[in-house]
Amino acid sequence: MARRSASRIPVRPPARTPDRREAPKAPRPSAGLRPYETFEATFLGHPEGTGGFLRVAGMPKGPGMDLLVDWRDAHGAIHGDRVVAEVSGEGWDGRLKARVLEIRGRGDTPLPGTLQKQPWGWRVVPLEPRLSQIISVPPTDLAEDGELVSVKLDPDPEAKQLHGTVVARLGKKTDLKIENKLTAALFNLRTAFPDAVMKELAPFPTVIPPEWIQGREDLRETLTCTVDPPTAKDFDDAISLEVLPRSEGGGWLLGVHIADVSHYVAEGGPLDEEARLRGTSVYFPDEAIPMIPDRLSGDLCSLREGVDRLTMTAWMTISPELEVVETRISESVIRSAKRLTYDEVKEASIDLSTRKRAELGEDLCALLDESLVLSRRLTEARLGRGAMNLDTEEAEFIFDAEGRPVDARRYPRHDAHRMIEEFMLLANETVAQFFTRKKIPTIYRIHDEPDPLKLEIFAEVARTFGLLKPKETPTPEHLNAMLDKIRGGPLEAMINTLLLRSLKRAEYSADNIGHAGLALQDYLHFTSPIRRYPDLVVHRLLRKVLRGERLPEGLHSHLAVLAKGASDAEQKATEAERENDKWKACLLMKGRVGQRFQGRIQGFSAKVAFITLDAPFVEVGVPLAALGGGFWIDEHRTKATGLRGSVVITIGDAVEVEITAVDEDLRRISAWVTEAKAQDAHGKAFTFVPTLAAPATLREGDFEKPKRRGTERGVRVRNEAPKGRPPKKAREAGGKAREAKPKPPKGSVRGAGKRKAR
Repeated sequence: MARRSASRIPVRPPARTPDRREAPKAPRPSAGLRPYETFEATFLGHPEGTGGFLRVAGMPKGPGMDLLVDWRDAHGAIHGDRVVAEVSGEGWDGRLKARVLEIRGRGDTPLPGTLQKQPWGWRVVPLEPRLSQIISVPPTDLAEDGELVSVKLDPDPEAKQLHGTVVARLGKKTDLKIENKLTAALFNLRTAFPDAVMKELAPFPTVIPPEWIQGREDLRETLTCTVDPPTAKDFDDAISLEVLPRSEGGGWLLGVHIADVSHYVAEGGPLDEEARLRGTSVYFPDEAIPMIPDRLSGDLCSLREGVDRLTMTAWMTISPELEVVETRISESVIRSAKRLTYDEVKEASIDLSTRKRAELGEDLCALLDESLVLSRRLTEARLGRGAMNLDTEEAEFIFDAEGRPVDARRYPRHDAHRMIEEFMLLANETVAQFFTRKKIPTIYRIHDEPDPLKLEIFAEVARTFGLLKPKETPTPEHLNAMLDKIRGGPLEAMINTLLLRSLKRAEYSADNIGHAGLALQDYLHFTSPIRRYPDLVVHRLLRKVLRGERLPEGLHSHLAVLAKGASDAEQKATEAERENDKWKACLLMKGRVGQRFQGRIQGFSAKVAFITLDAPFVEVGVPLAALGGGFWIDEHRTKATGLRGSVVITIGDAVEVEITAVDEDLRRISAWVTEAKAQDAHGKAFTFVPTLAAPATLREGDFEKPKRRGTERGVRVRNEAPKGRPPKKAREAGGKAREAKPKPPKGSVRGAGKRKAR
């Protein structure tokens, strides 16, 4: 019987409703640091060179977790330095501030940069925008002037001039796919496998020997297939489905067959150590950095069509009421009958193409037809128990024959994608329940409850748009009904963005606290051991349990360490993939400066409106200054208001923009709005044409929150006037100053209204 929590999203309401004028304070680091308490941390530089942040050693990444450091308190620390610091106070937004006391050492990660020859010698200009210092290097034979290199900094933090040594040549800026090498270097991704790893792989046979199959459940005659994107190179999951006769109670027998990577990767060996350090595969639009070598990921462990492959199988007997009434897990061997793509499944079983159905055959089409029926019912049940139905849009880049990006579009999703997702979700839940019932430690995939204050802020915004009733709380049922109502409409982007902000990040843990987003009490990752290290660990534990082997002492503590490393690796891979997407977008748009495109507002920072173009599907930034009229952002960052409140532009509004600049170094595309759908102060829609629209280049500093007094989280507010009547001399001086001030010319933007106090 599946154990499911009925409603995991709703939380108790906050003690008080937040003031509309009051921005919620950023969360303090969970370490509980006190004033003047010293701690060890890593210094993270600021792109504009005005100080930086401190990431406390051992602390997880997250919004508000890093401490602010003013440039006067950095004491010479640069990006990546290991330092000792102390808490020095509290910032304007409630965030803790700190000062550097001692620099323990430089970061030991090689940095990418541009090698330049100068009259006085050689230097490297780092590509990392948070490291503004130039690095002096000795002459090298590894690269030439103007080429991209990897440089290792000298460890001496007391040196007045930053010195380093060139350790590798990365290539030229004009090289094809150079952005992939630079992304890997920026995020210190492991790209080459050590010799010890390749030696461990060498003895593996190309064909599975008979002795490996002995003792396994032989499923080679069972009809199985894989369903993946057309560009996939590794296939780690296959499915089978049998409709149970009504005489036996009906229902289905679902088999999810996962590549048995643990058979090849010996625990504690060089291959296992390399997989642990990588933690996950990293996927760029045109290239992948695998967690395990291609000999395994693309061959021996890949469930290729018509080839015998070792697997771990989760059998689930599902009742007509969609309850998993019986679970069985086995070591198995399969032979996939067909390698299918999502679009082929759509063509055969959704579009009902007679040509495609004849090509696939009656048996395989029957399997796909019944799989779609079951998956749709599982989706209904999942949403009914309170799981989130939040679809995020992803960009799919199109490349020419030479590998250069020529277009970007929304990645299409349909029921064939959801079919595989539902089966994988059910298998992950089933295996997690297997461990929970037996009280065996493992690595769970957890997702904590949303922050009550953030969820209430989201609900407040939703109420202003009429998506929630005045006293309606954001329960899973209400949220899913809201998401269905706005899907495909102009409000979808805004609501999705705000809802994602209110949710916490999923992560790995040895302690099971449930998965709020899926409304499940037990959940883990079992279905992708080729590309995720926690899945590989789960497979190893399953093998020990199935074979009756004794589990090691201190297993829970060991798994906690592995889970923390896997979560950090996943976060780093996600950041690298996003940065590479931005780089690809720059390469796509750099020849389109001056062209105009249609799009919608996706979000706001304190100084920038982010626009997602309809085609190509990329994001550009528009500085608010380019709108004219003194626009400012509300406390929830959902709308920009200007011209004394007479123009309101909201997330989701349609706009036309002109590309003004593309900066590959910062991975930023700048634009300015030529026309926007807006509302006046009374909510009436009209077309707004900025009067001070001028080509403006987006700067890194535009993405940061202002730090001046009289502002809260990027929201301009009027400074309160002093109480009482000013002295006579001050009144006379003020009057003369007002008389002497020249009036702005007619029709200018400055004359449109009184400027907001900064």
